[in-house]
This record gives sequence, structure tokens and C-alpha cells, in this order.
Amino acid sequence: MSNNDDANFVKESPSFQEQQRRQIILNSMENIDYLLVIACQQSKSVQQVRYELMKKLMED
Repeated sequence: MSNNDDANFVKESPSFQEQQRRQIILNSMENIDYLLVIACQQSKSVQQVRYELMKKLMED
């Protein structure tokens, strides 16, 4: 890989913080206990909480 290719890869790949943010959201979506607690606290269904997490995942 040339230096130019390296620069393009860095620009295209998400930052470490972004990767971490996405992983936290994905982990939250898989943790049913977390989803149940949040759903109860916000008087929402688990499906609604999952949907909102998915929207956060799609944000830049």
C-alpha cells in the first residue's frame, strides 16, 4: 500500500471513537436486560428502544 492509499484508508475508516460508539450501541441492542430497563424507564416497548438505538447507529 502506498502512502496515498494509507491516507485514503484513514479518511474512509471510522475513527476509534466512532467504532467504539457503534460497538456500544450494538452491544446494547443485544442486551435484553438493558433493553427492558430502558423500555420500562421510558414507558416504551423493547422494539421501540431497539429502533431508537438503530437510528443512533445510523447517525454520523
